[in-house]
Amino acid sequence: MREGYKHDFLGPGHEVKLPKPGISLQSDILQPPGLPEGEVIIPYINYSLLMSKSTRQALYSAANVDLDKMQPVPSKKGRKWFIDRRVGRNNQIPNYPYQGTLWDRGHLTRRTAVTWGDSVDFAIKASNDSCAYTNACIQHKRFNEDEWRAVELLVSEFKLAKRLTVMTGPVFTTTDRFYIKEFEDYPVRIPSAFWKTVSYVDNNNKLNTSGYIFFQDVPSVKSSKARKRLRLKDMQVTTTELSLWTGLEFDQVLFDSNPLKFYSGPESISTKKHKALLTKDPATLQLNAGITSEDSINKAREKFPLQDFYDLIDEISWV
Repeated sequence: MREGYKHDFLGPGHEVKLPKPGISLQSDILQPPGLPEGEVIIPYINYSLLMSKSTRQALYSAANVDLDKMQPVPSKKGRKWFIDRRVGRNNQIPNYPYQGTLWDRGHLTRRTAVTWGDSVDFAIKASNDSCAYTNACIQHKRFNEDEWRAVELLVSEFKLAKRLTVMTGPVFTTTDRFYIKEFEDYPVRIPSAFWKTVSYVDNNNKLNTSGYIFFQDVPSVKSSKARKRLRLKDMQVTTTELSLWTGLEFDQVLFDSNPLKFYSGPESISTKKHKALLTKDPATLQLNAGITSEDSINKAREKFPLQDFYDLIDEISWV
């Protein structure tokens, strides 16, 4: 049974709702012909996703992961890719761009992230369900098996909790490349980057989230050894950055549980080290204090000017 993503999977008081399309994306949301009118979230086993009409790829895929209930899936089972009839054949990218090319069917929700449940048979069904073409985005082989594998392994080898909420999606921009295998083929839009969030509840009953962006650029395509020297913490971003890149409106708890990264310039250095300068300029003193106060951080996170947000989305999103 395809129950799909559960927003209360992490327990009472820690609900994580699915992202909502921002104003720049609302006209691009696919209404799957196989779902009732108004239902656009497509449920699968242990995950759900939302499709874009223009790219024929998912805007995001969100999964519940229970590492305590992982089941072994035989090597020759659970890997059958399929066209989801609920979505419609023409609304998803089939197998042709991947055949005989260096482009991979890059899982958004990883297959081994959803192969959990009460039996091996159920896990095999979940494994097959993850192989819907709707859950794949076009990724270069080296990127898929290198940088992207690093953050996938973060989930499968997670040490801080056993129950996770994981969201993933592509980043499309105005400078995306397109892949055309043959002259009359429908051009496949290649995501410029991919993002992922991992949320969990720690031993103090506190929700924690980490966010990541990996760019599918020339260096990532050229290299096949980046994962060996990659430091995941260097790829972390704020939820605000994810929202700006994707045009998605994330649940407020993903902002509150994902700490901001701080600018390390002189403004954030203790005022005592700049006493001579700061006492001459009260405004600078106030700026320094504001940057380092928790109240200022929360305001910066939550009070981003709406028009500025829309202007940025217009620049980086493709409608």
